Amino acid sequence: MTFEQIHNWLDRFPDVMVELTGGEPLLQEGVYPFIDTLLDRGRKVLLETNGSLSIEKVPYEVSVILDIKCPGSGMDNKNNWKNIDLLRTRKNNNSRDEVKFVLSSEQDFYWARNITEKYKLASLIPVLFSPVEYLFAPVTLAELIMENRTPVKIQIQLHRILWPEAGRGV
Repeated sequence: MTFEQIHNWLDRFPDVMVELTGGEPLLQEGVYPFIDTLLDRGRKVLLETNGSLSIEKVPYEVSVILDIKCPGSGMDNKNNWKNIDLLRTRKNNNSRDEVKFVLSSEQDFYWARNITEKYKLASLIPVLFSPVEYLFAPVTLAELIMENRTPVKIQIQLHRILWPEAGRGV
């Protein structure tokens, strides 16, 4: 689809926010003019990024959902830690960003908890802990959060509930 086709489709749904996600949107250089056009058309825009690329060029009006990869994902070596400083700058410019950790085990929980504390994330922006349901029961995560008094929100992977037959990744 072209940008024009996407905008024409979106015009059928006025005042609905747009979330850019799937794979890694920031890998596509065309994402920036697309974001600008969405903002110019009055859209509220969310951008979910896997955290491996810099969010420096993302406009402050866009709400970034920054995924910090846990060791259980096998991708934790891809985290771009400079993004945390950028989140602080964005917060000072009135951005409404979030950090998300997808957890596949109790070990991931403690790792994410330590990262949250180390960078004081919970005092900066909302922090979401999202369990990989088939690997780490949401109730177990809730119990760990309460026992450890971890200042985060639980986010259930809705795509697994809404489209369980899709069998996509986490």
